[in-house]
Amino acid sequence: MAKASLSAIALLFLAPQDAQRWAVAAANFQRLSGSKDPLDRARAAEELGNATTEKYDKACWQLVVGLLRAELNKEGPNGKTEDRVSGDVTQACLGALRKIAHKDVLAEMTKFARARQESARVRAYLVWALAAKGDLKDLTELVDDKQPMVQVAAVDALAERADPSSSALFLKLLAEGRTWEIKVSALRGLEKGGDEKSVDALIEGLGKCRTDEGRLKDQYVQTLRKLVGADVKSDDPNAWKAAWAAKKDGKEAPTGATMAEPTEFYGLKTRSTRIVFVLDRTGSMAAPGSEPERTVFKLPPEAAGEGMKEPREETAARDDATKIKKKWEGRKVATRMEAAKKELINTVYVLSPRVHFNVVWYESVAKPWKAELVPATWANKLDCIKDADRLDASGSTNLWEGLETAFKMLEAPPKKDVIRFDKNANYATAVGGADTFFLMTDGQPTEGRLQKPEEIVAELRKVNQLRKVVIHTICVGDVDPAEPPAANPDPLFLKKIADENGGEFTHLKK
Repeated sequence: MAKASLSAIALLFLAPQDAQRWAVAAANFQRLSGSKDPLDRARAAEELGNATTEKYDKACWQLVVGLLRAELNKEGPNGKTEDRVSGDVTQACLGALRKIAHKDVLAEMTKFARARQESARVRAYLVWALAAKGDLKDLTELVDDKQPMVQVAAVDALAERADPSSSALFLKLLAEGRTWEIKVSALRGLEKGGDEKSVDALIEGLGKCRTDEGRLKDQYVQTLRKLVGADVKSDDPNAWKAAWAAKKDGKEAPTGATMAEPTEFYGLKTRSTRIVFVLDRTGSMAAPGSEPERTVFKLPPEAAGEGMKEPREETAARDDATKIKKKWEGRKVATRMEAAKKELINTVYVLSPRVHFNVVWYESVAKPWKAELVPATWANKLDCIKDADRLDASGSTNLWEGLETAFKMLEAPPKKDVIRFDKNANYATAVGGADTFFLMTDGQPTEGRLQKPEEIVAELRKVNQLRKVVIHTICVGDVDPAEPPAANPDPLFLKKIADENGGEFTHLKK
């Protein structure tokens, strides 16, 4: 009785405080939610989320979903005005919706998430918001929604929940012709909440991966390492069968070493097979620079033409590419631009034909080498190497346009797991493009739609909520305290991009 009385007294004491906090937050919402400044709109949603309790959850939900809908409606027809949709606002709305706990309000949110007449993008955000507290059955049913964006959000939510009962669903999704975004999330769900019962099916699934599904293979290996408890360095299913058998017999698992050689750029490595290099070619890249220490990989057999009949055109292209590569091998670089060109030429030269790739060089504007991802045939590699060989440094730094251009790229020819979409459609709501970027710069953004580092980070949160692109970042150049901040690179900004988007960061200080 004493404990119950104390709880009642505490509730009576807190109730006026809760009411006051809510009143202040609601008043600020009315004042700020219509502001032209996205930071004001984001603050309006954030304060509501921080102030809500179950008593105010319904009002919080109604106000925040209204703001979210209005924000996402700014995208315009075919998503051609994505720049009007603020990442700060969408993330603040998502954070506020995640604070809601009242059972009836959660049920109403779920009803909206299932309503097909509602915008697919709004529905996806509601599904992400319901990840921790939504009904498991409803989230599971949404995996088969007609909208790809809602499907991805539902698998994300289930992966975050990591309920053991979802393991069978995750395995089913891996066996179906789903997009790579869905499969990556399903594997993460198994890594987080699966158990040894999933191992045999995962080994079988790894064996069915295509040679060009590098990132998916890596996620399979990461998940198997967690569930098997063995550090097997192989994507060969037979190596995993041996490791699993050893584990069940109480023996030490063989580690194996049959992973495909990674693509390496500025010392950062990936086994992805859908890569875009987003590279700075601004005027400051003409400053003195040095090249990174780099392990030069041998050509993979399939790129060297070993053991196969190679078309005459491919042989001629490889010979021409080799001449340009050898020219750069014997050249001591003097500038950052020369170092970047040499590094790209080395990297592209050894790409396996299983890789699809593209390059975006950016300055005041972004200039893609190709309109879409292309396979790393010798004809394509030669064309890219020749393009890099003749480039010069010029212009200012429009870093966001470089990233935005990369997000818009599709794979060509499209694979079965790629859902086709109009290239003019919204790059923040599409699926099936590149899965890995290498972003390199020696300066801070000085031009374009987004110039503040915090704006770019927020925009990436918005876009990558669905796209799930890994972004590796390379900072080039020393930070000179004697120079104004805008004249220096910003390694903390670039590291933050890598940290928040599953990538790695490196700093070449010359």
